[in-house]
Amino acid sequence: MKNRFLFLFLCGSFLLAQTDTDVYLLDLASLRVNPLNISKNLGYDNQPSFWDKDHLLYSSTMADQTDIVRYHLNNARLERLTNTSYGSEYSPLRIPGSEDFSAIRLDTTGLQRLYRYDLEGKSQLLFSPLKIGYHRWVSSNSALCTVLVENRMDLVLADSAKSSKIIAKQVGRSIHAIPKTRLFSFIQQTEGQAIVHSYDPIYEGITKLLTLPKGVQDIAWLPSGILVFGQGNTLYQWNSKTSNGVEEWKKLEGIKNITRLAVSPNGQLLALVGEE
Repeated sequence: MKNRFLFLFLCGSFLLAQTDTDVYLLDLASLRVNPLNISKNLGYDNQPSFWDKDHLLYSSTMADQTDIVRYHLNNARLERLTNTSYGSEYSPLRIPGSEDFSAIRLDTTGLQRLYRYDLEGKSQLLFSPLKIGYHRWVSSNSALCTVLVENRMDLVLADSAKSSKIIAKQVGRSIHAIPKTRLFSFIQQTEGQAIVHSYDPIYEGITKLLTLPKGVQDIAWLPSGILVFGQGNTLYQWNSKTSNGVEEWKKLEGIKNITRLAVSPNGQLLALVGEE
């Protein structure tokens, strides 16, 4: 349990390890309907990402051990994908072009690394010796990673050839592909402000997009290119193509402290983390 406290602290989470967080699904076609709590588990359920339009991955803590689970949207079945007795897994993502997924594993020894897993539970170390907090796949063999360096996280582009390049320093945990572009977004902490930037992995250009409200460190992108984030019990949106600025989108009844967000590949569902 002590190591899990350390992981959450170093990776910049405002969530305390003992906080009861849940994963919710919001139907974007029926915004008048409140999100559905799909985890319903006492403890830490967090870090959702879509496997495909019909399945969702997230981290779930059971008996002081955090593992990766896969939720089947068509029948609400929960499938446990890892059961590592000597460590816990976080931040799952499907690896492009494969049936494997990646996750951060924090061993009971304190070792924290990124691993590749198949559906039988076999694992393979990736991008060693980088101590990775969060990641987002750019291709099947390269990823943008937040790497723990002293008391901060740096954004690093790493690949299977064991090369790595620092893109930016003092970054947050939220890394996303921007729909219908080759760009990725990341959040950089600058003079007490969380600023969303875009990054072009081809030309290596970085562009400032938006300064987030105080305390917000998670975003997601809708297929239309609209950026969304949560604060308190409210979802907000920002359209880079208009001059309207940030707008309130929807208040969620019965949920507070909205954090992690993920959008399904078909754009029909929003997964989010909150507290009841």
